[in-house]
Amino acid sequence: MECAEIRNSFVAGRVPAGPAVEAHCKVCPTCRELFEHDARLGRGLAQAVLPAVEPGDLFALVEREVSQEVGLRARSRALSTRARAGVLLGVAGALLVFQLLLKRRPDFGEYSSGVFWGVALVLAIALVVSALRVTRGPSAPLRSAGRERGLMASMLLLPALLALVAPLGVGSPQGLAWANPANCFTYGAAFVMPLILLYWLFERRDAVPLTALVSAGALAGLAANLLLHAHCPSANLGHLLLGHASIGVAWALGLRLVWGRHQPSR
Repeated sequence: MECAEIRNSFVAGRVPAGPAVEAHCKVCPTCRELFEHDARLGRGLAQAVLPAVEPGDLFALVEREVSQEVGLRARSRALSTRARAGVLLGVAGALLVFQLLLKRRPDFGEYSSGVFWGVALVLAIALVVSALRVTRGPSAPLRSAGRERGLMASMLLLPALLALVAPLGVGSPQGLAWANPANCFTYGAAFVMPLILLYWLFERRDAVPLTALVSAGALAGLAANLLLHAHCPSANLGHLLLGHASIGVAWALGLRLVWGRHQPSR
């Protein structure tokens, strides 16, 4: 009996026993430790090591892995990048149409149309770029971590930068008055929850990088700001920063805490 045989027995899920094992443990203190306390150490090490796949078991392993990829999430993951991004953008567009038709800001007729549609266009373009990036997933180019972090930070900061432009379109001083930001924050964050659910369905990686989770939060923030831009009449800078621009950061932190506790850093 040799050390390798004892190790392979543990990895295979068996606790080796017999005269040969006892004789080996008398001269090998390392192996002897594996059997102490009802072989607790040996069992623990075996669970941390994946057994080598024998050639004859390869097809069975592949078939088992494929059989696990069933259901709605498996079908959603299988969609192409453009298809998944299109669904995200379609849902965001439908929510925007709902806001414009049924929940439109009361000062829509007084607010500068140029500023309104200019801000909306910038947010829409950023939303398209962000959706394509988020759904691209693991196909991102190698050594692109710096660019990914830069894009992620830009998407998080964009709503705050656009908040500086919003007061230019106000038609009356009432639009600059302070309004409770908690109402818009709650409204916007809740309205983009379908996008977060879709991201969960579309994400192909089980171990999602933290930058991807933050990017998904930024995507939700862009969509929320676009919806609130069509819904909220306030152009007060403090209100826009606290009640609108902060949503992306909040969603990014939420995803980081809930989903990203044990995820790789990139």
